Amino acid sequence: MGRLHKAPTRHRKQLMSVTALVTGKLIGDPERRTGQSGKAYVLAKIVAHDGDADSLVSVMAFGSAADQLAALGKGDTVAVNGRAKVNTWSGRDGEMKAGLSVTADAVLSAYHLKRKRQAVAETGS
Repeated sequence: MGRLHKAPTRHRKQLMSVTALVTGKLIGDPERRTGQSGKAYVLAKIVAHDGDADSLVSVMAFGSAADQLAALGKGDTVAVNGRAKVNTWSGRDGEMKAGLSVTADAVLSAYHLKRKRQAVAETGS
């Protein structure tokens, strides 16, 4: 898949915001970052399979969702739930592009499920 290039902010337009559940595979290792305010967050990209087409979804997570996302790696299957936004911008070729970004409130993967099951088995509850 091609790399997405961000146009200057003045050219980006948010079309809508909805709550979404997105499932797919991480196409790279999640990246920890710190904002100008000092708040930590994690960025990741997921390829979501939808019938004949694949969609690239950008994910941003804060707090415990960021920690859960950061524990994963390239190729891991993941589900994220949160606020989704469709954005449009002008590509380097001048064509209008569209993409989906999700600010994750919750992250779930087989890795997290396995850890939860182990914790329950150890406590006996």
